[in-house]
Amino acid sequence: NVGFGLKMTGHDKADVERRTQRAADMLQLGPLMERKPSQLSGGQRQRVAIGRAIVREPDVFLFDEPLSNLDAALRVQMRIEIGKLHNDLKSTMIYVTHDQVEAMTMADKIVVLHGGIVEQVGSPLELYHRPRNLFVAGFIGSPKMNFIPVTVAAVKGGSVGVNLPGGSKMNIPVSGALPAVGAKLTLGCRPEHVSIGKSDKSAGALKGTIRVAEYLGSETMFYVTLADGSEFSVKGGGLAGQKVGDVLPLELPVAACHLFDEQSNTIQNGDLTR
Repeated sequence: NVGFGLKMTGHDKADVERRTQRAADMLQLGPLMERKPSQLSGGQRQRVAIGRAIVREPDVFLFDEPLSNLDAALRVQMRIEIGKLHNDLKSTMIYVTHDQVEAMTMADKIVVLHGGIVEQVGSPLELYHRPRNLFVAGFIGSPKMNFIPVTVAAVKGGSVGVNLPGGSKMNIPVSGALPAVGAKLTLGCRPEHVSIGKSDKSAGALKGTIRVAEYLGSETMFYVTLADGSEFSVKGGGLAGQKVGDVLPLELPVAACHLFDEQSNTIQNGDLTR
């Protein structure tokens, strides 16, 4: 099956065997070579399909959502296998996926498309830390970035003062053009950058009621509702003692906060790499 395409295009037997054996060794298919397709698991069939591409020795591989029909454990394993393959072959790989975790873990460069339009091109960390607009900010990252509607209360000395749900205020430095007082903006902050605070009275502080708590062992995900009804998520430690129904004080670090205008374009990135 792996060498079938080569046979049909007239390659000699020795060349077919050489290429097939090379692909089998790369993908650890040796013990499976005599099996029928019906005797292979989903992950094994996917490796065979990749093997059929490898034997052609192309300069560019195109993967169109190759892991979409696999279960979670197999997807992780195949991500690793494709990553190893890329390192071994040194070939360009164009990989189409709707799963941003696949994109972040496998790519050197990501092209984010929305409605047929290129929203941003960059490395995974560039898109994570410096999203160009609201769509990219919400698409990259798992869980996705939190968004809160805010109003500009003051503009002074290169900073924008905004009112947060619950009454607290926050000043965010802006390096570009400053919005006008009264402008409606969206503030973004990733769950992993939000801190569980001791008080809801400090600058950049919020509080919310825990609606769902996911205890994952190494970490705990809290999904809370803020005073204005906004949904918010925060990543806590694995030994977090809070539970559903508790009121959770939250602190937003200024350096990690993003601002987006009414057209969803980025005004300021909360780039922790600076």
